[in-house]
Amino acid sequence: MRSIQSKKGMTINDMYPAVLAILMIGMVLGVGIYILATFHDTVAISYTGSQANINVSTGTTVLINAALAEFAITDTPILTVENATASTFTNFTCTAAGTCTWGSDIIAVDTAGDLLNLTYTYDYDKADTPEEAITTTITGVATFADWIAIIVVVLAAAIVLGVVLSSFGRKRNMI
Repeated sequence: MRSIQSKKGMTINDMYPAVLAILMIGMVLGVGIYILATFHDTVAISYTGSQANINVSTGTTVLINAALAEFAITDTPILTVENATASTFTNFTCTAAGTCTWGSDIIAVDTAGDLLNLTYTYDYDKADTPEEAITTTITGVATFADWIAIIVVVLAAAIVLGVVLSSFGRKRNMI
């Protein structure tokens, strides 16, 4: 005998293609974001920045250009001291975001009244450039990717509800 009532809701058999589709979408989004980020670094224009008369007495300094959109230091900064010997120091670190931490010997030179100058190479998303457009695209794709978790939860709920409804709500109308 066959049932004259049609099935309603999703079943466990519907889970396999749904899970594969979600995995494929996640992989494509992840690889796409990776490729866009790599391409962004390739097309980005490098700029040379400098900051003079740096006050290092606080132990750290945030570079002035660090406020630019998507600012990133791309080369090792060079710190020079304007004094009789024109010394160059290496006892400091700068993050890609533009925060520099100074060593104790550099702080000692600064308290002696010498002028500290920093030169660095950086990238940023200048308005109306390809790198800004790529960053906007990456942000849009990443924002869509945030919805995947919600889609998975809704899909799982639909499957559970479909199984429950088909198990307990089934009528026995047979021909």
